[in-house]
Amino acid sequence: MNKNSKPKAQFLENVTGMVRKRRLIIWLVFIAITVFTFFGLPKTKFDMTIEGWFPDDDPVLVAMDEFKAQFGSNEGVYIAYKPVDGDVFSTKSLEVIKKIHDDIISAKYSDDSTALKHIVKVNTIVNASLLIADGDLLVSRKLVGDKIPTTNEGVEEIRKLAQSEKSFPLLFFSKDMKYGGMLIETDFGTERINEESTTTTAEGSFDEPLNMDEMEVADFSEVKEVEERVRFKHADLSELVPLMKELNAILDKPEYKEHLKYYSVGNAPLAYEQETIVSKEAGPIYLGLLLIISILLWFFVRSFSAVLWSLLIVIISAVWTVGLAGWLEVEVTVFLMLTIMLILTVGVCDASHIFSGYTFFRNQGYDRKVSVQKVFQSTNKAIVLTAITNIIGMLACFLIPIPRIQVFGMMSAAGVAFACILTIFLLPLMFDVWAPGLGEGEQKRKFRFSSDKYIPNFSLFLQKRLDNILSLVQKSPIGIISLFLLVLGINIYGVTMLKVDTNIANQFVEGNPYRESANIIDEKMMGSLNMEIYLDLSKANAFENPFVLNTIDKLQRKLESKYSDVVVRTSSLVEVVKKANKTLNEDREEMYSIPENANALSQTLFLFNLANPEDRRKQVSDNYSKSHISMQLYNVGSYKYMNIYKDMQKDIDESVEVLKKQYPDTKVSITGALPMNMKFVQVIADNGLQDIIMVLIAVTIVLIFVFGSVQGGLIAIIPNLIPSLLTLGLLGLTGRSVDVDILLLLPVVVGISVDDTVHFISHYRDKLIVDGDIKNALYHTIKEAGQAATFTSLILGLGFGILSFSTMEGTANVGKFGSIAIFSALMCDLFLLPALILVFKPKFQKKSKLKSQ
Repeated sequence: MNKNSKPKAQFLENVTGMVRKRRLIIWLVFIAITVFTFFGLPKTKFDMTIEGWFPDDDPVLVAMDEFKAQFGSNEGVYIAYKPVDGDVFSTKSLEVIKKIHDDIISAKYSDDSTALKHIVKVNTIVNASLLIADGDLLVSRKLVGDKIPTTNEGVEEIRKLAQSEKSFPLLFFSKDMKYGGMLIETDFGTERINEESTTTTAEGSFDEPLNMDEMEVADFSEVKEVEERVRFKHADLSELVPLMKELNAILDKPEYKEHLKYYSVGNAPLAYEQETIVSKEAGPIYLGLLLIISILLWFFVRSFSAVLWSLLIVIISAVWTVGLAGWLEVEVTVFLMLTIMLILTVGVCDASHIFSGYTFFRNQGYDRKVSVQKVFQSTNKAIVLTAITNIIGMLACFLIPIPRIQVFGMMSAAGVAFACILTIFLLPLMFDVWAPGLGEGEQKRKFRFSSDKYIPNFSLFLQKRLDNILSLVQKSPIGIISLFLLVLGINIYGVTMLKVDTNIANQFVEGNPYRESANIIDEKMMGSLNMEIYLDLSKANAFENPFVLNTIDKLQRKLESKYSDVVVRTSSLVEVVKKANKTLNEDREEMYSIPENANALSQTLFLFNLANPEDRRKQVSDNYSKSHISMQLYNVGSYKYMNIYKDMQKDIDESVEVLKKQYPDTKVSITGALPMNMKFVQVIADNGLQDIIMVLIAVTIVLIFVFGSVQGGLIAIIPNLIPSLLTLGLLGLTGRSVDVDILLLLPVVVGISVDDTVHFISHYRDKLIVDGDIKNALYHTIKEAGQAATFTSLILGLGFGILSFSTMEGTANVGKFGSIAIFSALMCDLFLLPALILVFKPKFQKKSKLKSQ
């Protein structure tokens, strides 16, 4: 060590004394920062939108904005219902559905502040549009209307009419007619960001009233280019919760609920279910987590000051992190909870090492002041090293090109840094205010309460057990290494069998209402997911060409037949034209087809537009240059969709190539919540494991640099491979899939496992410097660092375990697999790491330096 670096190395050992000399200034600085960041908490912005996962110029978002600009929001609520009488067409069922429809519409206009004002239309079996012929014209009327049939003959007539409509089954009633459905359309996500800017297209604004004469305008052949992309405000999931609450208030009226059982899907029911679970579980689960940590901290250290100061370090670190994000106007997401968990983990780990070391020195007979000084001298370097490795690990999230995950990595790295700063600079002053244990004068007081009389001292019990570990490892270090390497090999094999799969409904545990609803709607109705294929032929009247509609028809039939295991059905302008043509031709079944010539097709569309301009606008743009295909899909995992999606894209591209023969500027895009979710999962899957590998490589390089030994750095990282891969290996070996929550948990797991390893090797290196005796250094390291590692593993392992009781599958997995990783990391540190040191004997400094020191 040269003269310039020696003072720097001694800084961390002497910082406690420096802090105590300047305690007033340091207290004032920390209080000022805490107050400043506390006032930043209300400024924190939460981004709960699906679109927030992607950059603003991402093709998925561009396609979504184009779709909204033309056809409005695709944000809606689908509610399936099951009448107690088993018949959706019974008089009672129709009466109840009509009353629900009327109540929703009435509430929508009753108050400007109601969330129901976002409802555009409520589609039910009662008000479903029915096309009929009136001479040479088409007329649209409601299937049931205001008058509910009260006789069996009237009910059967309605039933037959509904069955004759090819678009009604599965949308409004199941095949056995025991389940019904209503589709509630909303305008969420259609608020323009650039309201003042205008877009110039041949068809004009979507919101303008339709001029009947426009159907005859066909003298412009090319659509003008949009001068500026129309951007829409993203629909925050939290904004959908009030809508669902008000809908539930209507649906749950006793007179309706006694006859119907409901099953709801869509983003609004999803957000509502998530908020319901959080409101019920967040308090008990996280309070239980803190309670377990507090009880175990007190049990191990026997001091309420250990509990208070540890939790205070975590709380202040969290306030600094979130408050700073508020002042910087950084939008945070649901990953904030993972950030808090990481801060809790690092803060409790470091504090546990401090309090464990303090207890160790007090048990050795040192007084309070000396114990405090010695413990901070021996642990500060390790605390800084663990902070650096964790910060590097979290900054590796920038390798994933998703802004939300990059923010998660940035905030987590900041939180770890704050916890490190508070532990090194503030915790010594907290010891001066209230330290664990009692002074000599207090020891002599009579009648004082002593927990030792009733609860045994766990640290003394643990010390006796730790004394035996080294002798056990010495008997067969190679055997222990071989055993752990076998476990590592099995885990690596399990990782090769792993698949990344995210299922929207399966984010909840079995038996959850939303998961049950998705299953029912998949089994009985039209499927719980949807996707849109947006087509822009860039030429007016293009969709009045039979060639275009026949090409789309072939594509739809191909998608329905080839991918029947995921596609329930498709719908587009094609079905509208076929139905209108059949109606105009005496309802003959053979006329359910696309007219063969352009004039007949144009006339059919003109008559349909006169009959129902609202439905026409939902299918095709005013100048007939843009349209879309809606796909109703089963709720299967992203893994299956990703495999099918590639083939589906090829089939769509083939049809587009056919269209380009006549319309060379044709553009197609696939949009909707499902494509967004699939792309997100794909990015996570492509980068998640790579991220962990990069984290481990970065941490290894840091450890090699810090310890000044390639061998030492490699030995330090080996025990961390097993905890990092154990979760993935177990999932792969048991045939289960890994979801996004598990992939994002892995950096936290790495942080936990590296923390104890760095403390262990730092202690070992310091002991080795004394006399160069490897066995003696290991013996003392296991007694000191091993005790702290056991404390932190029990505290965090059992603390994380309580999360496994959550009904949110992701939170439960974080609890279960986080606990497994923590306890496996402890076994690696206590047995594998000493075995590696005994076999490979890493030298952190040259022998001459060892002797001189």
